[in-house]
Amino acid sequence: MDLQSMVERFPGEYSVYAKNLETGDVAAVNEHTERPSASLIKVPIMAEIFRRVEEEHLNLDETLTLRAEDQVPGSGVLIDLTPGLRLPLRDLTTLMITVSDNTATNLLIDFVGVDSVNALMRRLGLHHTALERRLERIPVERPRANRTSAYDMTRLMELLARGELISVDVSRRMVRILERCQGPVSIASQASESDYIGALPDVRVAHKTGSLSQASHDSGIVALSSGIYVVTIMSQGAPESVLLKNIGRIGKDVLRQLSKRSR
Repeated sequence: MDLQSMVERFPGEYSVYAKNLETGDVAAVNEHTERPSASLIKVPIMAEIFRRVEEEHLNLDETLTLRAEDQVPGSGVLIDLTPGLRLPLRDLTTLMITVSDNTATNLLIDFVGVDSVNALMRRLGLHHTALERRLERIPVERPRANRTSAYDMTRLMELLARGELISVDVSRRMVRILERCQGPVSIASQASESDYIGALPDVRVAHKTGSLSQASHDSGIVALSSGIYVVTIMSQGAPESVLLKNIGRIGKDVLRQLSKRSR
């Protein structure tokens, strides 16, 4: 069964873009469709932080102060900590990716600015990705949601995997943080050791998840014995639990198809 037929069987809407970095083979469905990004938008924010490290000599030991008004619900741990705490940019960035901390994300958005993140995305040619507002703010600050596409996120992961996002060193450092993401892995079901930028012996997937009540996404780098892949699967329009199960099925099938083509 081809990918288009597969996703049409599932409830909800799906976007997929996957690429075998060794062969160039691609699997894609609705890859340029813009969808609410959920927490996938945290990867572009991290990229802007590290761009400043490389190009403006930003010191990640610089600290920001946690205020009560900064603490927002959703994923993360900072909502439960004491206001007044000073946190290094390094730790805020790690929390934003590994446990998808929404409060850490908003502190970083305030620090770098919405326009700076979007300017970097345009510079990288990612025209379907936009940071519009901070997370979990009530009332909503702007009517448009943060958004991206499967193509844009996979392209971002490809730049990271190839060491081409700002610099090799910056790419490597971002991949190492993505390797520690605690979200469920849907873009791969099995992995074996392979060699890609930032790889560790016991880590084969570097990724970021995103979810809403009716959306579930996963995007990252997958190292398998059959090759190195960058994959993004986005879904919406059904309960999150249903979508999560289905994107896991899609992820397994996509890598199987791309692996067969490379033999």
